[in-house]
Amino acid sequence: MKSREEDTPPSSINGDEINGMEGEDVMYLEEMEEFEGNLENMEELSDQEEEDADMEVPEDQSIVVFNKHQGSVFCCNLHPDGKFAVTGGEDDKAYVWSTETGQIITECAGHKDSVIFVGFSFDGAFLASVDMSGVIKVWKCNFESTQEWPVAFEYEAGDLIWGLWHFGARVLICGAASGDIFVFKIPSGDTKILPGHNVKTECGKLFSDGVRLVSGYEDGTVKVWDLKTNSVLHQVPQNVHQIRVTDVDTHPENNVMASISTDGKAVLTTSVNGKVVAQLETDNDLEAVAFSNPQLGYLALGTLNGSVTIWDAGRQMIRHYCSKKEDGVAAGVTKIFWINDQLVTGCLDGSIRIYDGRSGERSLMLTGHWLEIFDICYNEKQNILLSTSDDGTARIFKYETRSEKVQ
Repeated sequence: MKSREEDTPPSSINGDEINGMEGEDVMYLEEMEEFEGNLENMEELSDQEEEDADMEVPEDQSIVVFNKHQGSVFCCNLHPDGKFAVTGGEDDKAYVWSTETGQIITECAGHKDSVIFVGFSFDGAFLASVDMSGVIKVWKCNFESTQEWPVAFEYEAGDLIWGLWHFGARVLICGAASGDIFVFKIPSGDTKILPGHNVKTECGKLFSDGVRLVSGYEDGTVKVWDLKTNSVLHQVPQNVHQIRVTDVDTHPENNVMASISTDGKAVLTTSVNGKVVAQLETDNDLEAVAFSNPQLGYLALGTLNGSVTIWDAGRQMIRHYCSKKEDGVAAGVTKIFWINDQLVTGCLDGSIRIYDGRSGERSLMLTGHWLEIFDICYNEKQNILLSTSDDGTARIFKYETRSEKVQ
């Protein structure tokens, strides 16, 4: 999750300073320049107001809107049963709330900076909330209580960039700006550190074997770690990526991994020794990568300039190119993942666009947000999508497509 500083709003203009010169008053050159500058500022403000007024508010197709955060909402997750959501944001807070009513269940207090990761453990017993300053809190879930949930584990590291839960164990993993990766057993608090090389780690993903982790770094390094021994098994060859690695993913069958960088390089390497299998030619501003299930055998790439491509991962050939512009509107991509044969994309324009992997055609578009989507997730039990946005809201959408489940 990536936060960004808001632009400084223009100063308000005091009309008294430029109104009514009395009969013998003289306007000097400096005052004339200031006066002209104020007029220009007023024109700019007027133009901005007109632009804001002309901005079309999209149809809200969500079934629940959560608007208790003050500022951007950076991250989200759904409880395994799908009845509860957690969101974290710019206001240094995380909230747990009902996906049916939007009612707050509990507030996760005590953070010192923007909350950049929230998530329930695989069994739904614990909730983690992590902020940029390095405060990590793990809460014991108690949905029946009206009181603040008890803290099961707490830790303070350096500045943190990302977090994830293990998909089959009570293990929390967090990547830091220092390059170190922290691995915590919950609730015991046993801690391991995968040492970095003084370069920020940008992303991480577990292999489906559950014992290896791939991490990408700001300098283009990609490492595969053994979580049992805390050692690096191998690295992607140097100079394959020469710039920030924005995302990584692992093939469900453990044999291949994908890494992407902002210069448009998408690289497939073997998970055993890091040998380069293919370098895919793509657009710049690559932001997200996702393997489909093995039956489909696809790899999807999304860019901030709006292109979505679907590749045959085995043959390293492009199958479908989803247009940069649909209905005349660019839709830069921030998040992508697969639901069976459907590719879900969260976009800069606030929409959720879903493509059929077999045809490449858009099968569904969900609207409601009016600014960039920062995070999005899916729950199969309730068949719902949860998204968070720069517009300060989180929204629940019912997921309905013509998707045919792959047997």
